[in-house]
Amino acid sequence: MKRILLVIALLFAAPASASANQACLDALDDLGVQYERTERKLIKTAVLVVGDLGGVEFRSYSKQPLVLDCSAVYSLVQAARFLRGAGVVAVTYSSAYQIRNIHGTKRRSKHSYGLAIDMHTFHTDDLGELSVTDHYEQGLGDNIDCIGDPITSEGTILKQLDCQFNRSQLFRIILTPDYDAGHYNHFHVEALPWAARTDVR
Repeated sequence: MKRILLVIALLFAAPASASANQACLDALDDLGVQYERTERKLIKTAVLVVGDLGGVEFRSYSKQPLVLDCSAVYSLVQAARFLRGAGVVAVTYSSAYQIRNIHGTKRRSKHSYGLAIDMHTFHTDDLGELSVTDHYEQGLGDNIDCIGDPITSEGTILKQLDCQFNRSQLFRIILTPDYDAGHYNHFHVEALPWAARTDVR
């Protein structure tokens, strides 16, 4: 009986999943994103980015092409308006798609599913490189005043981006140096799978 129920569930889930995948790709097409459809283990709708995202270039420390789940790419394209508004023209990242467990646990990191990216440096024309390591000012802001009172222009921009990302509903979670010591040098930005999103309904 259990086997029959499992087969029935899979039969009904497959078309819904395929539909969600195509809906995400259609959304990227509507936004003019340059990408190639690809396949990666554990990623539902793998996308290889071949251009900028919303006018912002994403550069890998490892010089590898950016591969993420379609849903994460969509979120980054939409969030590019915050980056451009802050004068950011490029972002340097380390981990994007990478199969691994969350540190100290046996649970898969969202990087394993192409749903997360670690952003370290934000490049601007006016202020040069804004490094999370060097310029993020910890312990600022609250539920009313998210930004707080940074003492530097660089710190203000990074805190502003942190707040905008968090309040945009484009991402499931944002982890910064305020979260723990393991995030002292980057923003961990994580999207929901397309089928679980409420902002695209």
